[in-house]
Amino acid sequence: MIKVTIYFLEIYNRFFILFFTWLFNFIVVYSYKTELVYLLGQHQQNVFPYFISTNLTEIFFVFIKLSFFVSFYCLYPVLLIQLALFLIPALYKYEYTILRNLFIVSVFLYLFTTYFTLEIFLPHCWKFFNSFQLDANKNLVSIHLETRIADYLNFFVETFLLLNIGLHIFLVFILFLNKTTLNFTIKHRKVFYVIFFIFATLITPPDVFSQIVVGLMFLISFEIFLFTLFLTKEYKKGE
Repeated sequence: MIKVTIYFLEIYNRFFILFFTWLFNFIVVYSYKTELVYLLGQHQQNVFPYFISTNLTEIFFVFIKLSFFVSFYCLYPVLLIQLALFLIPALYKYEYTILRNLFIVSVFLYLFTTYFTLEIFLPHCWKFFNSFQLDANKNLVSIHLETRIADYLNFFVETFLLLNIGLHIFLVFILFLNKTTLNFTIKHRKVFYVIFFIFATLITPPDVFSQIVVGLMFLISFEIFLFTLFLTKEYKKGE
């Protein structure tokens, strides 16, 4: 009974640390809310990002929602550290190695998704959808894009979460393949290619370029995994 109480006390303390870390993140992020909006819209063709608001309280709630999202996002590495510190004392050495590798890959995906979304995905999405504007000098009608800040933030958050979830699901899929034989994986390689591009189509907006880029990202990761698996098996044979 005493040991159970100690475990619950440790869990409580770690949640306490996570809560105050999130609170600190939220205060800092809210202080730099305008800079974050600038970063989100820096790929627009204007010198300064331009958004519109059509509701009295919209801008306030956009800043709150953005601060919530970024503060929770920045909390992820701390969450992994707290989870590792809680689990490591009860793990065997090989379990610790597996958990460590999983966390390292997860942090890499976390950083890669941040770079990919902000520097590659969002700029190309903006360029693609912005190209459908119509100029009255060249067409019968004039259609000009004026993006609501709330709609753009929703699009950003949904895209960001889908890419993160998609990549982590792919990580779990790779771990599943690690339990299968190399010959089976190579034999059904074409089936995996089709699955990757179908999955990329489901998690990305209706933009062919984005779907191809995400699909190729899965494909390249899959080929790297196969090559690594092959080298590992050959190394074990050599031993």
